[in-house]
Formats: sequence, C-alpha cells, structure tokens
Amino acid sequence: MTMLSISIWNHLKRKYLRRRRGRSPLSLACALLLPAALLLGSSGAEAADGSVPDMAQEGISSFLEGGASAAVTMKRVYLCGEEIRPLGVMDPPSVLKLLGSHPGWEAGIDDKGGVVVTERVDDLSEACKQSATFGVDDGGSLTLFEGPPSDEKVMKTFFQLDLQYMESTLPKQERDKLLSGIRVQDRDEFNSVLSTYNDFALERSRGAMKRAY
Repeated sequence: MTMLSISIWNHLKRKYLRRRRGRSPLSLACALLLPAALLLGSSGAEAADGSVPDMAQEGISSFLEGGASAAVTMKRVYLCGEEIRPLGVMDPPSVLKLLGSHPGWEAGIDDKGGVVVTERVDDLSEACKQSATFGVDDGGSLTLFEGPPSDEKVMKTFFQLDLQYMESTLPKQERDKLLSGIRVQDRDEFNSVLSTYNDFALERSRGAMKRAY
C-alpha cells in the first residue's frame, strides 16, 4: 500500500470514528425521523425503488382515458446511467399500442404534462461502460465515480463502509485497489463489486463482528 493510500485510509477512519463518537440521542432520533418526513413530502416524486407512484399512475390513466395528444419521452434507466430521447407527440391510442408492445415498460406524467415511458435495463449504459469506477468517497461510503475517484465525479453513492472491519479483514493490497478505483465495464463486474463490498456495509459488518465475539 502506498504512503498516499495509507494517509487517505487513516483520514477516512478518523472521520468515521469522530462521527460515531459524536452521535447524541437527539441526533439519532432526528436521523430516524428525517426519512419519514422526506417520504411524506415526496408523494409526487419517483419512488425510491424506481416504481411509478400513485399520483403518476393517476396522471397516465387520465391521459389514456382522454383524447388529447401529448409529448412522449423515452427514458432508459440502467444499473448505472440513463438515456433520454423524445418520441414526439402521440395520442392516447398510440401510447397504448406502444405500451402493449412492451409489457415491462412503465408510464407516467412529468411535471409539464408530458408522458414519460420508462424501460429498465439490467446493464450499464454505454457512457458508464467507458468510465464507471468504484471507490470510496470522503465520507467512507462505497461510491461509483465517473473516472478515477480522485476526480471526485460522483455518479452514485451506495452504502457506508465499516472501515475498521475492512482493515482487520481485507489485505492491504485489496484496500489499496479500492482506494485507487475499480473499473467496471459490464453488469457482471458491477454486481461482483457490489456483492463483495456489501459484506462490509456498516450494519452488516457490525452484526458479523457481534457474532464473532
């Protein structure tokens, strides 16, 4: 492990330990209540699991039952990245025909009254295949970056890593590899990295350490 990597690793550990020591009962209560507040305030947004919420479903139902045409946008959502392209103005029967030809697609209404048709693709987008790199952000979370982690171009943050558990379990060269960045170019590589480091997610690691003792 290089001196620079050791310095980064120690920096992340210090931040992690300070954050754990500084959590008061009040801060823990706020952490528990905040997600519920956000959930109550986001009824018109896309659900966390990517499904179309009730309001969007009601909107597309109203469109399909009406007679007016609307601008239709096609959105492909990948494991990493997304692609958006306009399909033009379509009437309800045309949208119904499109959805009937692709049963797995979802449809909703955007904030401008247009129709958004969503296809979920179990792969990386072409852009992601060119640059997606797993690493650790400054807060100690497993993160997907566009390019090297040192460029700090965050694409997606996954979960907090238990750095102490990783240090006691992983060889130095493996930690060094993650800090430098692990390139992924397809679904299998993407899922492999997620699966490997999911074992070091903070809550899961804490449970494993309890079982060990």
